Amino acid sequence: MKKILSAVAALGLVAGVASTASALEFNVSGHYFLEGVYQSAGEGVGVVPWSGPGEDEASNDAFWRHEFKIKPVMKVNDKIVVKSSIYLADNSWGTEDTAQDGSGNNIDVQHIFMEYTSPVGMVRMGRTSSGLWQGDFLSSDSQANRLMYFPNMLPENVGACFFLQKSAENDGFEYTDDNGTPLLLADDFQTSDTDADSDMYEASVWYKTKDMIAALGYDYMRDATNPTELSTTHRLKGYYNQNFSNMYVESEFQYDFGEVEQDVETVNNQDQDIKTLGFMADVGMNMDKLDVGMMFIYASGTDDDEETDDNSVGQLGEQFQPYNILTGATTGMYVSDFHPADGNLVDAGIISLGVHADFAVSDKLSLNSALVYAEVEADLGPGMDDELGWEVDLGMSYALLDNLTYQMDFGYLMAGDLFEGDAEDNDDAEDVYVLTHRLTMEF
Repeated sequence: MKKILSAVAALGLVAGVASTASALEFNVSGHYFLEGVYQSAGEGVGVVPWSGPGEDEASNDAFWRHEFKIKPVMKVNDKIVVKSSIYLADNSWGTEDTAQDGSGNNIDVQHIFMEYTSPVGMVRMGRTSSGLWQGDFLSSDSQANRLMYFPNMLPENVGACFFLQKSAENDGFEYTDDNGTPLLLADDFQTSDTDADSDMYEASVWYKTKDMIAALGYDYMRDATNPTELSTTHRLKGYYNQNFSNMYVESEFQYDFGEVEQDVETVNNQDQDIKTLGFMADVGMNMDKLDVGMMFIYASGTDDDEETDDNSVGQLGEQFQPYNILTGATTGMYVSDFHPADGNLVDAGIISLGVHADFAVSDKLSLNSALVYAEVEADLGPGMDDELGWEVDLGMSYALLDNLTYQMDFGYLMAGDLFEGDAEDNDDAEDVYVLTHRLTMEF
């Protein structure tokens, strides 16, 4: 009898689990692309539009890369949803026999978090996107652990978000260097291991209608992971996007201010003031099958004589790629994607003004083009010019199927005098061209 009751209980348990599982909604979306790249003046770290005295011109690069990303969504019930973002491949095509990301890991679970819809709003917890905000200008699709709250008692069309982000957590862990050697904590900044963290707090609000979104945000960032210094930064940011009949406007700004304090100041290690400004504006017009627009970009840099200041906005957004070379995915100039952004260019900032056009030839075929002039924002010192040069882009996109697209893009950068260096270096500037073609499947 006992065995019979046990069997009945086991069957009931299985039935209960099965009925619960059957109630789940599971959806998966994502993409796979294979891209071929040819770029002149390449050195394996992106493009290099200059060569030193007595050196040969940089050699050309030709390579393939691919990416397979899936985004599963599991809806447990009306209140709970679990989401994730997983890279099964994100590297140079042909370098590995197994699916690996760029760091050599077999699978990169980039994001994984749960959303709970409560009576007072939605709570999101887990490893989420840490660089994305409203626009792409200064956003990077990185990840960090966050606890986020979206209230639901606000007026119609108004939204808000408050969150705590833990970029580095040392609570309960011995604070060591890369070799595992215990480190002494700076008395002025850290009283224990529990203080050697990197945290970020944000409050943002937005107003959204069918044709317009306006958003404002404030961030406070505190980084005490370095035992001999403390970095505190305040950030104000805004985003605006609106359609007016056949016109559109998109703009974004970010202003940072703060300081990096040293526990003990030395000649080569001094306190540093932080003051940066980034701004982007894109204005355009839609005329039936033709879209034309003009884009202005400003990102502050650090002047050559500002030894104790940090005025550099840093790299532009990972997904902000309006130009094939200056902001290209593989060129390693102002955007960190396939290659890290060039530190010298990022520190110098950028000012650019460009025009762009897209023409829909048919439902399947579209053409695009851009022309931009750019220079660095910072003063790089005596004998250094600020001209990055002119860039011309041409491209096309053809839909082979509803979810299969072939795309080809060409960019040519007429390298400016900046790349010639100063009078002492006498480097030779070299024009750069990049050709990419990509096959993308989305599901």
